[in-house]
Amino acid sequence: MDAQKKSRLEALTLLVTNLTNSCHALAISLTPHLPSPPRFLRRDVAPSEIFSNQWRTPTDVLSVLLIIGGDIIQKALAQLSGGTIVPVAFSFGWVAYSFSTVMSVVGDGRLMPAPDYPAKVINAESGYKRDNKSWILGRLLRDYEMPLGDNVGISITIFEAQDNAGVPERDFLWWSGVVVIVLQLGIAAIPCGLHQDWAILLLTAGGILLALTTGALPQWRFEKWACRRETKKVVSLTGGNGTRHVMVVIGNKKGLDLEDLAAAESPRMRRRGEDSDRLAKRVRDEHGEVVKDKDGNHKTEIRMIKGQPAAFWITRTSCLTLAAFWIVFLISVAGWKQNTWYLLAVGGVGMIHNVVVAGAKRSASTTGIHLKKVERIQQTKVMDALMDLENAYEKVGRSLLEEFFPGSFRPAETQWWEGKKDAYDNKRIDERPTSLVQIRRTDEEAREIENVRARHYKMLHPDPKR
Repeated sequence: MDAQKKSRLEALTLLVTNLTNSCHALAISLTPHLPSPPRFLRRDVAPSEIFSNQWRTPTDVLSVLLIIGGDIIQKALAQLSGGTIVPVAFSFGWVAYSFSTVMSVVGDGRLMPAPDYPAKVINAESGYKRDNKSWILGRLLRDYEMPLGDNVGISITIFEAQDNAGVPERDFLWWSGVVVIVLQLGIAAIPCGLHQDWAILLLTAGGILLALTTGALPQWRFEKWACRRETKKVVSLTGGNGTRHVMVVIGNKKGLDLEDLAAAESPRMRRRGEDSDRLAKRVRDEHGEVVKDKDGNHKTEIRMIKGQPAAFWITRTSCLTLAAFWIVFLISVAGWKQNTWYLLAVGGVGMIHNVVVAGAKRSASTTGIHLKKVERIQQTKVMDALMDLENAYEKVGRSLLEEFFPGSFRPAETQWWEGKKDAYDNKRIDERPTSLVQIRRTDEEAREIENVRARHYKMLHPDPKR
C-alpha cells in the first residue's frame, strides 16, 4: 500500500514538473514580442532616477492640475464678464469648472457665484430690507470698505448714480488679462521654434479659445445685471448691525435698481432688465406695427423659447458643448509626453493671474455700477450719524433705525424722531460739541452737495406746493 502511494506521488510530481517547464518555454518564446516594462517599474532603477524622469517631463500632474481650482475660474469670470470679450486666461481648473457649470445649468441655471461677502439692501422710502443674493453687490460693499479709526462709530457715504449703468469699465485687471493671454501664446511658441513641436502651441490656443467662448456667453451680463434701469430709488447697502460702513446710493433716474439686483432672480425666469438686451425682440401690435413707449423708443420684450429665456437655452447648449470639448482637451493633454514644462508654465501663469483677478479689489465702475461720491458722514455715536443723515436726506436715516437700533430708544431719542429735536440737540451740544463741527469744503463741493440734496428732496416731494 505504501509503495502504491509512493508511485502515485512520483507521477504527480513528474506531471507538475513537465507543466512548469512547458509554461516556462512558452514564456521564453513570447518574450521577444512583449514590450519591455518602463524603467521606473524595473527593480534595478534607483529612486533618484525615477524622480529625475518625472521632473524632466511631468505628464500626469498636468491632468491632475486641470481638474482642481474650478471655483477660482468662476470668480475670475464673474469679475471680468459683462462684455463680448472676457480676457480670463487659460489655466488649471478649467476642466473642473466646465463640469460644475453643466451641473449648474441643469439645476438652478446660474453662472454667477453666490455672494462671498454678507450685505443687506435697505429701501430708504419704505424701510424694507432684504438679504443680498447678488455677487457684485457683495463685492461692491467689500471693495468700498476701508479701515476706520477707533473714534469712528459709523461711516456713511452718499453716492449718486451716473450714466452707463450695466456697462463695466475696463481697468488694469481687464487689460492685464489680454497681456497674459499673449504671454501664454509666446511661451507655447518656444518649443515650436526650438524643437518644431507645435503641439504645445495648439493645446494652448485651444484652451484660450474655449476660455474666451465661455466668457462670451450672453447669460453673464443678463445674470450680472438682472434688474431695472433708470431707477429713482434710494437704497442703503450695509453689512448689518455691528458693521461700521454704510453706502447710500441715490438712483437719480440713471442707476440700476439695486433692490432688484439683490433679489438675484433665477436665469430660468423672465427677469427684469433683460428687455433692452440685444436678444430681445420688438413688441408689435395686432396690425404688425412696432409699439413705441412714451419716449418714442421701440418697445421690446425678451425672446422666450418653450417658456424659458432664449439666453438660457443658449447657455445650456453652449455649456454642454464646451464640457465635451474640455474632455477632449484633457485627454489630449494626458497623452502628451514631451516638452510638457512649457504647457505647465502656460497653465501656471494663467492660474496666478486668475487667482489675483478673483480676489482683487476693484472700483465700483468695473462692476457696471457707476457712482459719484457726494459726501461722507462720520460720527462716534451711531445715533448722531443717523440723525445727521436724516437732516440731510429725508427718510434715509430713519430707514436705518431698525437695523442699527432694533431695541427701544431713550426718551430724548424718541422725541427727536417724533419731531421734537430740541432736547436731544441741546444735550448733544453740551456733551459732544465736536460732533457738530462742519467739514471744511470748497464752494464748488458745497454747491454740489446742496444740489444733490435738493434733487433728493424734489424726488420725494415732486409737487413744490407741498
